[in-house]
Amino acid sequence: MPVSGYRRGEKRRSARVTMSVPLRVDGESLSGEKFTVNTTTHTISQYGCLMILDQEVILDQALVLMNEYTRQSMQCRVVSTRRHRDGKKYVGVEFIPQNPNFWRMSFSKPGARSLKRF
Repeated sequence: MPVSGYRRGEKRRSARVTMSVPLRVDGESLSGEKFTVNTTTHTISQYGCLMILDQEVILDQALVLMNEYTRQSMQCRVVSTRRHRDGKKYVGVEFIPQNPNFWRMSFSKPGARSLKRF
């Protein structure tokens, strides 16, 4: 018997929001050369983001993100890398230290239901 409205347990620390935010990414290549790349986010959360990044990076690599809207910079570390069927490389990062205000917006708790207007 199917259960309508079933929601599996949420394991994320905060909700994700699909939003394209222009970023400048500073880091060091695998060969030790410094790089600066302009890109955009795919999704954001209170603790980091998923972004499209052509530069080769490895897990736990340190990067510095600069939000081009606010000009605020934040150190982060790479937590995931994957290539999608569309050929783009997506890199997930988390902020070090955690900064709940980097995106200048509030995030709902994971698993929270959307508000309904009456």
